[in-house]
Amino acid sequence: MDYFQGDRVRILGKPEWGPGIIQAHSKNGKVNVRFFEAGRKTLDLRHAKLIKVVFRDPEWIAAQAARVWGNGANKH
Repeated sequence: MDYFQGDRVRILGKPEWGPGIIQAHSKNGKVNVRFFEAGRKTLDLRHAKLIKVVFRDPEWIAAQAARVWGNGANKH
């Protein structure tokens, strides 16, 4: 499966990391993901099992982003 910048994902086996957003994709099969509960991680897609997710509550997303990344996260 291909992952692109901005895709929302979860990693199987690490539910405590919460949802994440793909920050960057590299050509060597690795992706950079910013997880709400675990911060930024570089994952090798040969080993990390990601699933794409859909967030259905934009207010919750904004609150989580503000909590994790600070109040500047919701400014444009």
